Amino acid sequence: MFSESASPTLFFSRNYREGRQRFREMCTAKGLDLQAYIHTDHKGPCGEDLAIDCAWFGPQNAEKVMVISCGTHGLEASTGAATIMQFLHSNAHLELANNTALLIIYPVNPFGWAYDRRGNEDGIDLNRNCLDHTQPYPVNAAYDELHPLIKEAQVDPDGLETFIQAFHAYSAQHGLGRSIGGITAGQYTYPNGMSYGGNALSWSCRTLYTIVEEYLRFAKKIVMVDWHTGIGAYGKPYFIMDDPVSSRAYAQAKDWWAPHTIHSDDILDGASPDYSGLIIRGLKKKITSIGDAETLCVVIEWGTYKVDEMLQSLLLDDWLKANYMTDNSLVDSVRTQLIDRFCPQDSRWRDAVLSQAPTLYQSAITGLTHW
Repeated sequence: MFSESASPTLFFSRNYREGRQRFREMCTAKGLDLQAYIHTDHKGPCGEDLAIDCAWFGPQNAEKVMVISCGTHGLEASTGAATIMQFLHSNAHLELANNTALLIIYPVNPFGWAYDRRGNEDGIDLNRNCLDHTQPYPVNAAYDELHPLIKEAQVDPDGLETFIQAFHAYSAQHGLGRSIGGITAGQYTYPNGMSYGGNALSWSCRTLYTIVEEYLRFAKKIVMVDWHTGIGAYGKPYFIMDDPVSSRAYAQAKDWWAPHTIHSDDILDGASPDYSGLIIRGLKKKITSIGDAETLCVVIEWGTYKVDEMLQSLLLDDWLKANYMTDNSLVDSVRTQLIDRFCPQDSRWRDAVLSQAPTLYQSAITGLTHW
């Protein structure tokens, strides 16, 4: 079973460079095989390599595979990465059954983590990028209306408050579902805008497809857990699935992680955005194209701050996308706020995450073992 939690400082890393070094050292110490997919076109702030590192433990032809990923939204990586470090530190991976393997993808968006942004090197939200770019893109008329409001907003305290007031005024007129969906569901018209899904498959998503082909071609049953932050109650896990409540996968997840609520068509209170280009959706399609494996895919968010504050955070992130290379105090302030909004510095929050994560991992292992 899992060992008791150590200090959060043992598992939470200050930045991508430190996180990558510590992860690779941990994997080597624990006997996991490592493979690095290095980005050839970009480097980190200190000239370091940017890479998606894959760690594998178990037989190469395992019929069952547990896939753990973090950092789809770059600066959210630190928390998921901390739970992965804790998981390996406790030797919980040794509890996997003989016909089961572990695949860790760390992180999906190295550029975003390195530069403290949710998006990637092209300003793309990777979780809106996994769709067929040869087909017409989904229309997001609400974003068309909200884009001027977003771009005109200021990121000082008064500007952030004005933005929230304007957003609520729009919601009062058009409904919360339309306004939340407008900002978060994905848009493909404004490269300089929020939740931009891109006009081609990103380096990260292409690399993920390669990883699926290389690691999961023998699997028959796959459980995927993708760690995020920002939705839900402070310091609590919040489960999201891209499967209908009538599906077998939903019923399984509800059983495995009971008594946690599994959110599908009720992602946010009063609004459930129709997301486009989700990575989990794209990966399931890719898995299906190479074999006949069954998949159970969940996103687990760690709740941070209230909805209004997180909407402001999306605005801060959008502003930083255009200004992250500028060296001034405002950029530093925005970056500091963003890091805390998506990975609070509060030791009580970090303790809460690390005290609950082992049970969530154990539930996945137990469920996969008996699947």
